[in-house]
Amino acid sequence: MTKTTPQFAALALAAIMTVATVAGMNGIATKQYAVADTLAMAPYGQTHVAQQTVTIVGHRATA
Repeated sequence: MTKTTPQFAALALAAIMTVATVAGMNGIATKQYAVADTLAMAPYGQTHVAQQTVTIVGHRATA
C-alpha cells in the first residue's frame, strides 16, 4: 500500500488526525448536550444527569 517513508508518514498522520478530530467533536458535543439538558430542566427544578447512548446496528446481507 505504501511504498516510501513519506507515504507511510502521511498515512499515519491522517489516521491520527482523524481519530483526534472525532474524539474532539465527541467531547464538545457531550459538553454542549449536558449544558442544554441542564438549562432545559432548570425551570422544573429537576436535576438530570446528561447521558448519551450510541447504538450500532449491523445488517448482514446474504447472497
